[in-house]
Amino acid sequence: MNEKVLALGQKCLRLVTSNKITSSFLGGKPLVGGQFDWPRKNDKPLGFIGQLDLKEINPEKEIDWLPQIGRLLFFYDLAEWPWGFDPKDTGGWATVYENGNSDLYPYVLPSDLDMEHLSPSIKYVKSESFISYPDGQRVDFESIGISEDDDEEYYDFIDEHFGDEPRHQIGGFPSPIQGDSMEEDCQLASGGVYCGNSDGYNSKEAEKLRSELLDWKLLLQFDSDDEIEAMWGDMGMLYFWVRESEAKNCDFSKPWLILQCS
Repeated sequence: MNEKVLALGQKCLRLVTSNKITSSFLGGKPLVGGQFDWPRKNDKPLGFIGQLDLKEINPEKEIDWLPQIGRLLFFYDLAEWPWGFDPKDTGGWATVYENGNSDLYPYVLPSDLDMEHLSPSIKYVKSESFISYPDGQRVDFESIGISEDDDEEYYDFIDEHFGDEPRHQIGGFPSPIQGDSMEEDCQLASGGVYCGNSDGYNSKEAEKLRSELLDWKLLLQFDSDDEIEAMWGDMGMLYFWVRESEAKNCDFSKPWLILQCS
């Protein structure tokens, strides 16, 4: 691939299987060092889907907007399966930043948690430095010397770059399955604009929100993963997004989530 294509790359962290037990994992149950309020919606606890220990995942601060200590716990409404294009989806997911002491312990689960909303298996993960590349929807192929008729060459390059492993990732460009406008979708939907049709995108409210700072960053791209029986729709992905300005202050209380599938 030519130098112009390689120059499009943006650093990120890829999550891959660890051959030892870590306190970063997908699936399983929370392993924490302090108390937290289990997220709920409509008075029902959300499903727990994984956690990342930032001391393990981001020790060299390769993702400069992420802390280097504490744990991020990820939750999702496994009963309603919100997509993230409707402002009413708010509360259908959550991230909890937990920064207790180093002696970790299994968290006591809510008594009314549906056990089907916990993965029966667990995948311990570690991070690897990785380079992400923008989806073709973001690329001006002519400017990088690729004919639009040959754009499959670019997609083949991305597929070879990732290989066959699930595309679990922190930071960088997402791997969209449908539209590649997730930063804008987060901005609009979290700001109260319905993004399920063109009316919302064309509204005055959307125009105003676009004029504000769009500092959304990919906090976690959680791919479907057969190893832990995680299937997001039809071979889909969950994309947790957070504002960079808030993440730098260890504030993960207002993430936005997008679900896409084929």
